[in-house]
Amino acid sequence: MPTSPDPRMLRIQLGIELRRLREEADRSTFEAADVLGCKQPKMSKIEGGSQSVQPDDVRKLLEFYGAPAKQRKYLAGVAEQAAKRNRPKKYHRDAVPDWFQRFLALESAATDVRLYEMETITGLLQTEDYARSTIQAWEPAADPRLVEQQVQTRMQRQAVLRSKSALRSLDVVLSEAAIRRVQGDSEIMQAQLAHLLELSERTDVEIRILPFDAPNRITVLSSFFLLHLATQKLSAVYLEDVLGATYLWEPDEYTRYSMTLDRLQAAALPAKESRTLIAKVKAAHV
Repeated sequence: MPTSPDPRMLRIQLGIELRRLREEADRSTFEAADVLGCKQPKMSKIEGGSQSVQPDDVRKLLEFYGAPAKQRKYLAGVAEQAAKRNRPKKYHRDAVPDWFQRFLALESAATDVRLYEMETITGLLQTEDYARSTIQAWEPAADPRLVEQQVQTRMQRQAVLRSKSALRSLDVVLSEAAIRRVQGDSEIMQAQLAHLLELSERTDVEIRILPFDAPNRITVLSSFFLLHLATQKLSAVYLEDVLGATYLWEPDEYTRYSMTLDRLQAAALPAKESRTLIAKVKAAHV
């Protein structure tokens, strides 16, 4: 299985990160283009991920935007990888630790997200205490400072649920196991389920529970994300495991996963009945 990131994905990540840094620095695409000695349309293509950019030009932009040293080093490395002429691949495998930083960039720019979670309430919908408990359970010997950094990163991901983000819709199918499996203690679970109920009332968020007793349901053995980025014209399937992540973006692959999620949604309870089940499980933790 390939372990080197696909250049297209790296270009898209670079574009997202460079645009964010430019906006944080309150600079225009015209000013950024002047730094590179090019025209504004090229800068827009770079930020959209459709135009390659040389590592030295990335360094110039990072300096112009006043990016922190650690981020400059990381993104310069991404640019170096993107500049390599790798053979096209049907799928792209990322190894730890870069996979998560790449996912954060893609998630932050996604316009539509659909996902299926089996065992755990997905990170976008977690409370801080629930997130902390899941991280501590996974890494019980971790330095508390590292745990808190990871918790805050997970909370910052939820910025996509705010009004100024690119996200237009979030469709979630949770296995009933995800809401019944106790994470932390009853108090944490009660607060988490209350948070789910609150989010489920939003018009741009749909949460459906796939019940244990759903008849003739299909069996899907792993969680997955479907990400659509309108600006970058990218639709990708995101699969995660303990060693890293895999992206699939061939049209037939994306379509098959989309159809699978359609079937899971059809087998799940409607939104209103899902809220009733969540409330019932929440009441059991009183």
